[in-house]
Amino acid sequence: MKTYAQTVIVGAGIVGCSVAYYLAKFGVKDVLVIDKGPLFDNDGSTSHAPGGVNPLSNNTSMQQMASQSVALYESLPKWKDGRNPLYMVGGLDVARTDNRINEVKRLYTSSKGFGLEAHIVEPHEFQQLFPLIDPAPFKLGLFTPRKPVVAGPHVCGSLSVEAEKMGGARFVGHTRAIDFVIENGRITAVKTNNLEMPLIECERVLLCTNIWTPALTDKLGVKIPLQAAEHQYLRTNRLPELSHVNDRTKAEHEIIYPSVRDLDGGLYYRHWWDSMGMGSYHHKPLMVDPRKLGHSADHPFTAEDFIDARKIAEETIPALRNANVTYPYKINGMFSFTVDGLPIMGETHVGGFWIAAALWVTNAGGAGKAIAEWMTFGEPSVDMRGINVNRFHPYQTTDKFIQISCAKAYAEVHDVNHPAQWTSKPRNIRHTPFYQRHKELGAVFLPSGGLEMPYWLEENQRLLEKYEDQIPERTGWAAQYWSRVQGAEHLAMRESAGMFDLTSLAIIDIAGPDAAKYMSYVCTNKMNIKVGRVTYTLMCTPKGGIKRDVAVARKAKDRYWMFTGIGTLPQELDWLRRLADGVDVSIQDRSQSYAAIGLFGPNARKILEKVTVNDVSNKEFPFYSWQNIEIGMSNVYAMRISYVGELGWELHMPMDEALAVRDDLWEAGREFNLVSCGVGAMRSMRVEKGYRVWGGDIYTEHNPYEAGMDWMVRLDKKGDFVGREALTALKEQPLSRKLVTLAFDDPNCVVTGNEPIFVDGVRVGQITTGAHGYNVGKYLAFGYVQIDAAVVGTAVTVEYLTETYTAQITKDVMFDPQNERMKA
Repeated sequence: MKTYAQTVIVGAGIVGCSVAYYLAKFGVKDVLVIDKGPLFDNDGSTSHAPGGVNPLSNNTSMQQMASQSVALYESLPKWKDGRNPLYMVGGLDVARTDNRINEVKRLYTSSKGFGLEAHIVEPHEFQQLFPLIDPAPFKLGLFTPRKPVVAGPHVCGSLSVEAEKMGGARFVGHTRAIDFVIENGRITAVKTNNLEMPLIECERVLLCTNIWTPALTDKLGVKIPLQAAEHQYLRTNRLPELSHVNDRTKAEHEIIYPSVRDLDGGLYYRHWWDSMGMGSYHHKPLMVDPRKLGHSADHPFTAEDFIDARKIAEETIPALRNANVTYPYKINGMFSFTVDGLPIMGETHVGGFWIAAALWVTNAGGAGKAIAEWMTFGEPSVDMRGINVNRFHPYQTTDKFIQISCAKAYAEVHDVNHPAQWTSKPRNIRHTPFYQRHKELGAVFLPSGGLEMPYWLEENQRLLEKYEDQIPERTGWAAQYWSRVQGAEHLAMRESAGMFDLTSLAIIDIAGPDAAKYMSYVCTNKMNIKVGRVTYTLMCTPKGGIKRDVAVARKAKDRYWMFTGIGTLPQELDWLRRLADGVDVSIQDRSQSYAAIGLFGPNARKILEKVTVNDVSNKEFPFYSWQNIEIGMSNVYAMRISYVGELGWELHMPMDEALAVRDDLWEAGREFNLVSCGVGAMRSMRVEKGYRVWGGDIYTEHNPYEAGMDWMVRLDKKGDFVGREALTALKEQPLSRKLVTLAFDDPNCVVTGNEPIFVDGVRVGQITTGAHGYNVGKYLAFGYVQIDAAVVGTAVTVEYLTETYTAQITKDVMFDPQNERMKA
């Protein structure tokens, strides 16, 4: 017996139901949602989740999906009497430590940047919001009025009714997906245990199976780096302190007080009629292999893991100290945790096989909308740069990495999240050929695509005396994950020369008879450049959003090398290969074969001339060109481009020859005081030059015109290219916002992203990235502002950690605006 549906959604939890709702809303007429358990109080975490929705986040994509989730849940009609889908009671986050105070303040200022309402509250105000709390252990709080609690099964039920009303979806329970049918690299059917529909033929499948996802995807060779973690949740018996809301027949009695998160204590609380519910992260990670999961997402409660948490709970909620308090409901409920703590969404390398996993109630509604947009219109309205299923490197899908990283993600779910923080483990997965030299110079490392890259090098402490007056001090929160050495490296490079490890640049080799035609199609700039030339270009989405900015060199008539960041390499490869269907090109990753060195600064040419027989003069080796040159006994691929705005070269050489090249350059640079520089110095240099950074200043939600990068969009070139139609239309439309550069009056100011920008007290925009411009003597930042405010000279204020700083909108390029140094 066969059944057909255009789209099969596996999993009728809150994610699957949200996607079905939006697909129906977007006009998709044949969606079948199946679940291995009953509808809609099912086996997954939707049914046992306490329902807290946290709309505030410092991650832009997650914040957007959370806000969309709130809007969706709030719009739903009641599914059944006795409970509401949503209770808009607000939420209170409380801080015990000074470091947490800074995070609370950062969230508060981010809320203003995103246009969300939030209020700083002092401990003496806590009981006005949540009468059962003891404010004594706490130092500060953040109250978010539009932070709801939802009843997961009732949200699912309501979504299903609305989807069915629109005529686009049907829901079937007690139907387990047991296998999939693949033909010619595409999914064509789902096999189930339901005797009435054992084979469901389809055009596409979306897995919304959360903790069970890896066990299902393994069948297709799709590795999903996710693990289930047990998380303790309990509800008390009836508390006298809540006897005034004890009528469990009345939905409005279920929860009348805000939810509370004690992030330092690892506990959260919610009122539940005349009882109290609480969840605990205050225990060791209890990870479960997805291949060994049972039927349900509930495991037996482990009392020994609640001993310390109970002490904290009783300290926080005095009513829990009563000897008569018991916990008749207690479980170890399972949630999903990924290796980087973010959801996994999108179409896999198997055609038509989609994933929406590792999503909690907070983001499920917005994620449902994003996936439905993606499946229906080709791209979502929310940027997927940190969420895409194709973002993972091979090492991130190994069992050992998954085990370590997912357990870490659970252990740190409520840790203070500093914006500059890098991961603590797993580390030392990959090393560049220069790693030992970096260690000898006292490098402080951060990982990039698994590579250990120097952030700054302590050996350069010796430079601080020389540049003392040009490097402002930082204290407290702003000084974390930062060193004044970064400023010294920056200044020393601009004065003479600096050498950077650029091995985190990835190389994508695109070759074949159709290479030129293909590159013109995927890139916005003119790509029919001469062999030996380099260009800077964008790749855009069909809607005109910036997919990526890349440097491209033409190696031969039928070959190009594209340079991108190693961290995003998997996504670029996936994007390029999807666009290559029917095109005679090969797309290969050359990154693991080559190391790279950046040699930049006024004396870069003099240093290079000492180690090569080639003519590297401006006449023979002009800007935006490449050559093969000799350095010592190695053949090096040299490109004359610069992300730091100085004369210099990117030098790429085979991994096994790289260390000798580095040592030759280092020795030649001694007479010019050559400095080994880290990533931190490069970041401040690019801000001085007005260079945008992908993932911070630009991504798919920004178009080239508002980002000031329209000079790379060549609408006059022949042939179609991805985004041409949208970009043509966008060019004719007036801008509503623009990316501008802000110069702050206080040189000690620091902003990190998402902070609100005000003109005369009215919010006009939001910070994207920033850094101190050591050569211009000012702290600089980028931000998108409303077009009427985007005028050079406009005075603005920016709020950071509740402090207000003044700045002016200035010209984009603050250092060497004519590029005289870079083209010397």
